[in-house]
Amino acid sequence: MIEVVARRAAGVALIVLAALVPIVTAAWLSAWENDLAGRRSVEPLGVADIAVAGTLLWGIVLAGLWWHRRRMTMWPVWSRWASVTGLFAALSESLRLTTVHAKPLALLLWAGLVVVCWALGEVVRLVTTRPVTAGLMASGLEIPFPTRELRARLCVRADRLVLDSLASRRKRSRDVVAVPWTALRSIALVEVEQETVCQVLVFSNRLDARAREFDVRPGPALHVVGTARELLIPVSAEVGRTVLTAVKVRSAGAESHETLTEDDWSRATGVRRGSRPKESHPTDKRPYVLGVVGTFLLMPLVMLCGTALSRLTGSRRMQEQFKVFDGRVDPVWIATLGVGSVVFLYLLNRYVIRAFLEFMAFQNYIEAFPEPPPPPPRTGTVPGSGKKGKKR
Repeated sequence: MIEVVARRAAGVALIVLAALVPIVTAAWLSAWENDLAGRRSVEPLGVADIAVAGTLLWGIVLAGLWWHRRRMTMWPVWSRWASVTGLFAALSESLRLTTVHAKPLALLLWAGLVVVCWALGEVVRLVTTRPVTAGLMASGLEIPFPTRELRARLCVRADRLVLDSLASRRKRSRDVVAVPWTALRSIALVEVEQETVCQVLVFSNRLDARAREFDVRPGPALHVVGTARELLIPVSAEVGRTVLTAVKVRSAGAESHETLTEDDWSRATGVRRGSRPKESHPTDKRPYVLGVVGTFLLMPLVMLCGTALSRLTGSRRMQEQFKVFDGRVDPVWIATLGVGSVVFLYLLNRYVIRAFLEFMAFQNYIEAFPEPPPPPPRTGTVPGSGKKGKKR
């Protein structure tokens, strides 16, 4: 427990650092540009000004970190998103220094800043997932492992073994296959003697899953057998032994479901037998559409927070942006933002958060069971299965 808390705390600290470093750098570049221009009446861009601009994005990052509190492979991604606001502000100031004041050093500083933020994301990955200790295996944190000569990544999660992404390393949310502990029958480290091909079924937005193949070269590999899947995953011998230990620890006590019926699949996915899911339910677009809608519904709350921060910081630039005049706030404006925030948060929960949770539950099931099993054959003994005689 202490190890898990320490890993998460270190990861959060590094993400905060990745967000602050570019903001402080951007503020310093703005002050430098202001001095070179000889301005006295214009206030340079400050840390508070940039922080307010990133309020909405950081809110999304915090929500993402909470949602992926066990998916440690996503923490480096959120770390890089946290640095976007500061990097954008630093880029604007660097371009102004380079083009207006002939200071190309500013662009070099910005390029170095990008490298630092990217490196901090990699450090987040190392701190939260390495080394693989007994405490980490006993926790529910996701543990990623490299595969041998594959673009895909093998991950041991709290409730399943996952092979993500068979399509691209940049889009790991696509083409994900999984074997939950409840569907796991056996897993073993074997030696592949000749090159073979492993075929897996991936959900294709229809009842009929599509097949995807990858080559397995001679060498050690994990042979995974589940209720609806059989995987042959090429790994190194050391990685294979570690994965076996982690799976043994995390799958202990899980009840195995040996059978899967078409009714089970239809009930879990919400798809009626013989029907097809809506074409507007693609696996790689719906979360982004919900994100755009959610961003719009958060705007009143962002404006309300910006108004409060402008009063607290005393920034003239921020007060002009958020309708604060001479340190005073219009009560009608605050009341409007407050009511709008409550109404929009209700709509956010009703039409975005609930829809997203339902979508993810659908995704988790369909990764493990991409298509229903075939219906049982008719033997003619079931009433109504035989031919009906003609009425005379």
